Amino acid sequence: MRLRNGILAGTVTLFIAAVTSVSYGQTQGDLCKKMWDNFQGMRAMTGLSAADDAQFGKFGDYAKAVVADTKTSSEKIATDKNYKVLNDEVLYHSNETVKAAANKDLEEIQVQFRRLTIACRNCHKIYKSELKLVP
Repeated sequence: MRLRNGILAGTVTLFIAAVTSVSYGQTQGDLCKKMWDNFQGMRAMTGLSAADDAQFGKFGDYAKAVVADTKTSSEKIATDKNYKVLNDEVLYHSNETVKAAANKDLEEIQVQFRRLTIACRNCHKIYKSELKLVP
């Protein structure tokens, strides 16, 4: 009887752990996919040598969307210390991109976009390979 109860408890525990890890990954994966679309929108314009008001507005909008998704990620996803640091890095560079777009500073946008790229790449290297959290 004890063996049967132990097997049942172990099975329930494994099921709960599996459900928790799958939903955790899907939620973060969905956020990353949304951020990826905005990231690609910024990337399409990073090679510009000059930009007009509409393009600066797009940069700002894309960066604001990344900021919102990053805040959602940090508030709703249980994270470890590494993820918090990487998430804060993405948040910082996205906010700096918003400021640069408001100031119509194309060079600063490109610098911050490059740093944002590095922050995203570092996160994906760690969590894609180790925890399978991101797409």
